[in-house]
Amino acid sequence: MLFDLGRRQKLPDWALPYIEAPRPNDQLSWRKLSFSVIDIETSGLNARRDVPISLGLVDIEKGRIQLDQSWYTLIRPAAHVVLNAESIRVHGLLREELEQAPTVEEVFPQLLERLAGRVLVVHMAAIDVQFLSRMLKQHWGFKLRGPALDTSRLAGMLHYHDRLIQSSNGEAPTRTTLTSLAQDAGLPVYTSHHALGDALTTAQLFLVQATRLERRGIDSLRKLLRAGGCLP
Repeated sequence: MLFDLGRRQKLPDWALPYIEAPRPNDQLSWRKLSFSVIDIETSGLNARRDVPISLGLVDIEKGRIQLDQSWYTLIRPAAHVVLNAESIRVHGLLREELEQAPTVEEVFPQLLERLAGRVLVVHMAAIDVQFLSRMLKQHWGFKLRGPALDTSRLAGMLHYHDRLIQSSNGEAPTRTTLTSLAQDAGLPVYTSHHALGDALTTAQLFLVQATRLERRGIDSLRKLLRAGGCLP
């Protein structure tokens, strides 16, 4: 069991379906599973101090992006959080807009309802997963659970396979941003630094990566997690 009875009783009711949802069968082909691709934009890059200010989510069902199920929301930061000039320049989100947005306490129950029993996909998990887990831990005492895949790690695995096939000693790829990886794959890049635009770009990138890895025998969720998993 993930939680003993004492800890379970301290969790909010809305968290239990997420915590207790059965994990996807990792022996199945990735094409038979359900994924939720998320991107968050934050007030800065310090996970201890900064907070999420917007979130975008795109679902993938059986290898197809479901645009009609996409979700985007702003997130109201606490009053003490300062949006610096650089954050405003990058995201284009002003304090006045965010003051009308739902709070973390309103957004996260909706987020976990959408993630329950699904495979999470992110780009650069060290940022998004760290922020989301910290917010969950801080407010409700638990963290994100797996399975989860990181498209930046999958990109590294594809580079490794390409080196083996080409018998090359080339260096690891230096273009690892979401935009550069999408461009290298010949994909359209949707609005950068917009949570829903980046989530859609990440979803398309993941489908290309999973298809390429499938041709190399990495076809099940278990094998994908070994190649680019970011949560146990």
